[in-house]
Amino acid sequence: MEKAKKEQCPKCKGMMMINNVYVKTGENIKIYVECANCHSFVARYNLLTYTSDKPYEVLLQKLKCLEYRSGKKALRELEEFDRCVDGEFKLVKSLVEKEEVQTVEELIKEKWAEKE
Repeated sequence: MEKAKKEQCPKCKGMMMINNVYVKTGENIKIYVECANCHSFVARYNLLTYTSDKPYEVLLQKLKCLEYRSGKKALRELEEFDRCVDGEFKLVKSLVEKEEVQTVEELIKEKWAEKE
């Protein structure tokens, strides 16, 4: 299964969202999604990792404790990371364009049903 869905407010059906990022020492990053129209709670996501539109900076932060003997190897890994993030973003956008009328909960349920 491979699907994607745009988030929609369950109260007003709005499509404009605000991601409120919550960072607390010792816990995963949490994203609280708020409807930009009616300011209702839409969803919460727990993140193991975070990548922004600056994937090089994010990866450098992750790798800052590692030492590379080769600058070329480090550059190749950074470029691969950037390609992976960009490619996956494009894939998700294409999946969203042909999205089915399902809730996020239904998509998650379908994913777990496939594992059984």
